[in-house]
Amino acid sequence: MRIHKEFTFHYPLKHKVVRDLKIVTEHVGDLVVEGVGYFDPSASVLDIFERYSVDIDFVKWNGTDIKPVLEVTGAMDDVVEAAIRFFAKEFEHRSNRAA
Repeated sequence: MRIHKEFTFHYPLKHKVVRDLKIVTEHVGDLVVEGVGYFDPSASVLDIFERYSVDIDFVKWNGTDIKPVLEVTGAMDDVVEAAIRFFAKEFEHRSNRAA
């Protein structure tokens, strides 16, 4: 039986630029990601992407849902991976606190 829980997290939006002949990463802002995370206790502990999954409902930039844009540009894969990692970390942290 999978366990599910709603989550919200901030995904840092960054881009690389050249300054003084050096490549630097600038923080542009944060995307607010909202969705539902799933935990499958029967899945392998060694594979985070088998044990945890997410359904992302919204990806907001300044209050506007830009999820369709990210899907078209192919940028959703990075957001989904970050969401799974975030959810897994939060779920494990809460489980350890409750134990």
